[in-house]
Amino acid sequence: MENKGPFINELPQSGEVTLLAVVLEKELRPKRNGGFFLALRFADRSGELDGKVWESPEVVSQSFERDDVVKVRGTVEVYNDKPQLIVNRIRSCGSGEYNAADFFASSTRNPDEMLGELHGFVTMVRDVVLRGLLSMIINDPAIECRLKSAPAAMKIHHSFRGGLLEHILSLCNLAVALCAHYPRLDLDLLIAGAILHDLGKVETLELTGVRFAYTTRGQLIEHVTLGLEILERYSARIPEFSIELKTILQHLLVSHHGDLDKGALRRPMLPEAFAFSLLDLMDARLEQVFRLIDSAPSGD
Repeated sequence: MENKGPFINELPQSGEVTLLAVVLEKELRPKRNGGFFLALRFADRSGELDGKVWESPEVVSQSFERDDVVKVRGTVEVYNDKPQLIVNRIRSCGSGEYNAADFFASSTRNPDEMLGELHGFVTMVRDVVLRGLLSMIINDPAIECRLKSAPAAMKIHHSFRGGLLEHILSLCNLAVALCAHYPRLDLDLLIAGAILHDLGKVETLELTGVRFAYTTRGQLIEHVTLGLEILERYSARIPEFSIELKTILQHLLVSHHGDLDKGALRRPMLPEAFAFSLLDLMDARLEQVFRLIDSAPSGD
């Protein structure tokens, strides 16, 4: 197995380095004075880094593909106040030459502990029928396995292994706090919304090699519709599950993005739907903010 070398967030501001990284982007671009250069974007679990190949870019481009793990040697320099890697040598690595866990970020929390916490929130649901539905869903081995590893998104928020489960738990905690302040809100519905709203993402994204990618169904149908399918599939197994309850849950799913221009199929039309869309937006945005702060240079 090849030595990983430094992680991207450990790289110096200048000097020659050798490291393993995954190729996120690869594109031949024209130079101002004619010819081409190869623009690259590298990543590992610690962050991302732009790279450029000036010498023989067309030939170099044919030696590896996007999503390949590569061994790259080059010189780090600062361009437009950002570090970039001027590549001198690069080659694709075989699967036995690297540890896949070096190339995808993961939640700092243990997935089994998070799943146990999720079961605790399900037990808080007072409606017996709704509690039975949620318990049935999260106890399904197929969903449980994917839920422990799925990200909440490819890039926007909670974009790491276990990110979806971390996001769901954050929303459950926020729901409890909100209902303590606004007791007229139905905690059962907010917990159900937290668990179900993005659950379609367990079928939207899959791990291919060392990176998550969209499944065919994820590209063609998207996570809200897949979430509605999951709700329909499991609620149909409960004879006493009322159409009224299913309709409310469906509304939570189709309205959780808040505005139509942000992907909602309907604007929130219930107090719980309105509250949940705000909680979802806040949790997603704050995760983005904290991630940006954590990725900035020390003291910036």
